[in-house]
Amino acid sequence: MTALVCVNCGATLQPGWLFCEDCGRDQRALPTGEPRVEHSTQRPDLDLDRVAAITDRGRRRERNEDAVAIGTLGDVAAAVVCDGVASAPGSEMAAIRAAEAGLAELLAAIARGEEPIAATTAAANSAADAAALLGDPSDKNPPCCTYVSALVTAEDVTVGWVGDSPAYWAGSTGMRRLTVDDSAAGRLIAQGVGIEDPRMAEPGVHALERWLGADAGPISAQVRRFSPPEPGLVLLCSDGLSRYVDAGLVAPADHLGTPAAVTRTLLGRALAAGGHDNVTVAAITATGGGPA
Repeated sequence: MTALVCVNCGATLQPGWLFCEDCGRDQRALPTGEPRVEHSTQRPDLDLDRVAAITDRGRRRERNEDAVAIGTLGDVAAAVVCDGVASAPGSEMAAIRAAEAGLAELLAAIARGEEPIAATTAAANSAADAAALLGDPSDKNPPCCTYVSALVTAEDVTVGWVGDSPAYWAGSTGMRRLTVDDSAAGRLIAQGVGIEDPRMAEPGVHALERWLGADAGPISAQVRRFSPPEPGLVLLCSDGLSRYVDAGLVAPADHLGTPAAVTRTLLGRALAAGGHDNVTVAAITATGGGPA
């Protein structure tokens, strides 16, 4: 028998309960209305007020293999960023398909009343299926991409990821990572190891261990959920920005700025720092109020 859970916090509910005893959420109050959705295949700068995004080829790449999709449904805002793997031909399309499928399922799951962690997992699975359809498991180098999503409600934030496209929380004390890259380098950084550490220069330390694509095998997204302690922004990006953020070469985002203004500013800073790769960034306003 399927357990009943709160659509907001995931707490177990008893049959017939209309309100969650943990967070007080009215279980009848599912998001209503039509979702609003924008994709980077429409234009490079997207803006739905509470969530915005921008993507750029950068200064060194011949084409942009990143993709981003943003959306809202009632009081929920969401974004998905995917970074096509440049060494695999056709990865631009893998990123596009994964971003669009991930966002569509994220909003559809919330509309069905699924709690945020389940919705985030389902969205990553849909994105994985979409990317895998572009190749065959027997292919030596099928199209593939990384994936990161964020789902922001009035109460909390849920992020999900596969690969090395990160999410950050931008608050009054600066920016901090919410994700750990699927690589040896990612785990070292999460342990506090700096980029000057000799282990960060070892062969293969930055090699991706998980991705989306026909050769990726079964994928289960890593998921993190938290309640922001104050108003701020959730940021998603490709490594065309994160390489400069993690190295301290890009100033933290204005956590009280509008999402559209913040994404434009961060893009400009990444290009000024060198723009070595495609740059994509999405920002979502979070009201905050709980323990981080």
